[in-house]
Amino acid sequence: MTITLDDVSSLLHLPITGRLFFLPALDKDDANQLLVIALKVQHVDAFTETKTMRGAYVRLSWLREVYNFNLQQNNLDAAARAYLLHLVGCIIFDDKSATIVRVTYQELFRDLSYVIVGQIA
Repeated sequence: MTITLDDVSSLLHLPITGRLFFLPALDKDDANQLLVIALKVQHVDAFTETKTMRGAYVRLSWLREVYNFNLQQNNLDAAARAYLLHLVGCIIFDDKSATIVRVTYQELFRDLSYVIVGQIA
């Protein structure tokens, strides 16, 4: 038996309305491009990581390295994106391995201009 959204709505009394949320699947080339743009990593580093992971995935340990590097280089937007992707991978959308995260989630953090420091949106 599978739990459906209708079951969740009935049990938790939460209204389920609107469009279903989904992210497009990325191939390795698209994932590499997104990593280069969003996290300000070198193309060769992004390529090596996605080749090692055999797809549009990155290791959480690699994200920590990218985060620390961007902090040292004062690339705060890229550091924030790396941190948020790490957070998604290890807490919010944790998978069975608990060591990798899909690069496609980085699409959620492409535009950080809506984030206001000190306020919760």
